[in-house]
Amino acid sequence: MNDPDVLTVTVTATGLAAAGEIDTSTVSVLTVALESHMLDSSEGDVVLNMAAVEFIDSSGLRVLIDAHRTTAQAGRLLVISEPSIVVRRLLEVSGLHTHLHVVP
Repeated sequence: MNDPDVLTVTVTATGLAAAGEIDTSTVSVLTVALESHMLDSSEGDVVLNMAAVEFIDSSGLRVLIDAHRTTAQAGRLLVISEPSIVVRRLLEVSGLHTHLHVVP
């Protein structure tokens, strides 16, 4: 990424892909993308590829938890796919790796 304050979330063939840093200044980008995707595709799991996420803080974790709850209430899964090393580490340290659906 050229600008560390930028987070991009793009639509892929399998769901969404996030790239950049997720913190208080960029978390709204992820929130809007997840909400929009959940509305646009009301069936099936919501897949979020996080391979290109370079940083994530507690505000990013909050969005993932909220999206997990929202999808679960709709009978769906939030699938975090290919989490980067920093994402995996934060999920493990926080204990969320046992509650969220994470796939390599």
